[in-house]
Amino acid sequence: MTLDVEYYPEPVDGASLELRAYTNGDFHVSYHETRAGDRRRCRWDHHDQPHNARDHFHPLPDAGTDAAVDRNYATDLTRVIEGAVLPWVDDRVDALWESETG
Repeated sequence: MTLDVEYYPEPVDGASLELRAYTNGDFHVSYHETRAGDRRRCRWDHHDQPHNARDHFHPLPDAGTDAAVDRNYATDLTRVIEGAVLPWVDDRVDALWESETG
């Protein structure tokens, strides 16, 4: 899903969300942002693995495993999008505008 870059300050060339949902209830939601060729990403995950709890978040700038933080997400992916992902995107856009003007 491509996000409308009109809502972002000019240095942002593109922004998108990638959703992957699996039949066993696992999911990955990735946010991608490009600025002058520099690609940044973060990710909300719900899956078993050895580095964190089943629910965890990989922050910007590169969604690295070492920076992952345990989280508690709703069991319904729609609720995760509404309660965690979209509010984060809104805060991200606000932070980008503040950094451009301040």
